[in-house]
Amino acid sequence: MPATLSTDSTLVRPLTAADVPAFEQLAWDALAGAGRRYGFSLGERNPARVAWAQARVRHLSATDPAGAFVAEQDGEPVGIALALRRGSFWFLSLLTVAEGHQSGGIGRQLLDAALRTSEDAERAMICSSPDPRALRRYGRAGFALHAALDAKGQPDRTAVPTDLGVREADWDADHDFAESVFAAGRGEPYGPDLAWLRSQGMKLFVRDGATPSDRAAVVASDGQIGPLAAASPEAATRVLWAALAAVPPETDARIAYITGQQQWAAEVALAARLPLSVAGALCTRGYVAPPAPCLTSEVFG
Repeated sequence: MPATLSTDSTLVRPLTAADVPAFEQLAWDALAGAGRRYGFSLGERNPARVAWAQARVRHLSATDPAGAFVAEQDGEPVGIALALRRGSFWFLSLLTVAEGHQSGGIGRQLLDAALRTSEDAERAMICSSPDPRALRRYGRAGFALHAALDAKGQPDRTAVPTDLGVREADWDADHDFAESVFAAGRGEPYGPDLAWLRSQGMKLFVRDGATPSDRAAVVASDGQIGPLAAASPEAATRVLWAALAAVPPETDARIAYITGQQQWAAEVALAARLPLSVAGALCTRGYVAPPAPCLTSEVFG
């Protein structure tokens, strides 16, 4: 997309490698501000978190440059959008506008730019914060809004069932199995995104039972859980428990964007004594309902 200058002097242009540090900082500050207003926390910003966040931006700007945009006003960073396409699936990975520049149309310009890569997508998805402006923006863009919960805290290890039938997978040997499960769940495999999660030290857990309904896979590490997909709620429940069992002691786990169609995940969270809170909405287009025996990745859909 060529750079365009709007009437309010906002320049929306493709993201470059040199932009990553400044615009990642902008995204963190904007999301932290939203958290203070709407009751959620990003946690501690430390060197490991910064490195992970910048690597995520670099990854998506490399795999999906057509969906990576930034906005500037008088040379000042004011917004960023990252969207990805995996076959027929589109996902908005990030959309933030700097505090002090919100409600001025910058978010709409960035979303419009990102949405151009979704025009022929059969299915599309966005994980929205509780910000009413974001919910309105996505709803007006044609997305169905599904209220969602977060579960976050230290899981009760005494509640973990025995005989889950789940094993930590070998990334090389089990890659194709996992991708087939993920593709069946959301409609497309993760491709380069699964490889990136592996490069970040994430673990893969699978259940490859004797029947097709026993198939399930989840990526998890240090309390971060998802993506998850399964052929049945029972199989999904088992791999979710396995991911919680692998959380290091004294570490919070987070199960994000649990919708009303994913009661199995809510039941696991309640049994593990993880506090529930309102996350915002899982916004979908092209789905009759959100994929049920699945958990969405906030980064990759």
